[in-house]
Amino acid sequence: MWKVIAVGVDDSLPSLKAAAVAGMLARQLGGEVVLIAVADRTKAVGDIDAGIGFDEALMIVRREAQQALDQAKREVGEVPLRTVLVEGDPKHDLLRTAEHVGADAIVVGTHARRGLARLVEGSVAEYVLRHASVPVVVVPLPHQ
Repeated sequence: MWKVIAVGVDDSLPSLKAAAVAGMLARQLGGEVVLIAVADRTKAVGDIDAGIGFDEALMIVRREAQQALDQAKREVGEVPLRTVLVEGDPKHDLLRTAEHVGADAIVVGTHARRGLARLVEGSVAEYVLRHASVPVVVVPLPHQ
């Protein structure tokens, strides 16, 4: 069964819900959770007028990714847990890292965007669902 459950985390509510679901699955299956945050290099945009270069912007993106991991840890609960922070493209590097840690399953949250927002932003969850070589659990954010 699933002994290593990877979870893609960012600073969103769906990500926190995914971490909670992964924790529940790990408790039920006797597995471990691996939280994976990808510091998105494309979001490391400097601002010359403000005196922020690329390196400083990337440091901010890394810090935000670490904060997302710290938040998600609290949602997982009492199960064996590892965290991984990588830099790159969330779609590709989440899958690559999940494979590297030996994940038996991947859990991702989704905003369930539709239309133009989905077209412009793309969906990490959809990409993972289509390209993963292991089962994927997609945790939607409940509509209010």
